[in-house]
Amino acid sequence: MALTYGGNLRVLMRYFMRKIPFISVVLFSLFAGLGFGQEVGYKVVCFGDSITKRGYPDILAKRLGIEVINAGVAGHTSTQGLRRMKKDVLEHKPNLVIVFFGTNDLRVDSNKHVPLKQYRENLEKIAKACAEIKAEVVFCTPPPIDESTYFERHKRSDYDAHGGLSKLLGDEQEAVRTFGKEKGITVVDLAKELLKNPEWMHKDGVHPSPKGNVLIAEAVMRAIMPILPDRVKSAE
Repeated sequence: MALTYGGNLRVLMRYFMRKIPFISVVLFSLFAGLGFGQEVGYKVVCFGDSITKRGYPDILAKRLGIEVINAGVAGHTSTQGLRRMKKDVLEHKPNLVIVFFGTNDLRVDSNKHVPLKQYRENLEKIAKACAEIKAEVVFCTPPPIDESTYFERHKRSDYDAHGGLSKLLGDEQEAVRTFGKEKGITVVDLAKELLKNPEWMHKDGVHPSPKGNVLIAEAVMRAIMPILPDRVKSAE
């Protein structure tokens, strides 16, 4: 009798469980260990800083019913992300990687600052690394920042010396859009999406509120739906 992967095999296993209990235990353990009878999953890694860590990946996982790994680390720039990419992203062998860096890269008042040229090169390296493991990649533009709140913690003159926070942030956002267009990579333009919903922002002027996590997850979902396989879409 020919057995199809999963379906008929499960029928056969149920037969043994009824007729030969001891053998059924052995067979079940063997098949489970080999992965028989289980649908191959779809895995997403959300790769970023504290905005990612805050929780939008958890909402994405619940909405889509798939495995979503939160690889956000507070305070990280795209340069720091690259250093941990092998362990935190590539070793998971994801089908899709959502990349969301930039807010810390523009920190000209610290040694974290990643100049625009280097930021763009980092995006290219991340995309190349994903392509090498045949993972789809999606980039998010850095979101808006509330300057009045931001400069309660940062020195405005440091940013003014570089053209101002607005310019630094705008240049990064445009770099992501341009990169996506040039490479044919999907971009979630959170810079524009979140401007429509000011309530997305936490009182610190940078991070998402609980509602903001939902809005980010929904924006990401809309962008990645064309990428997802039909079996994932149907479960949504």
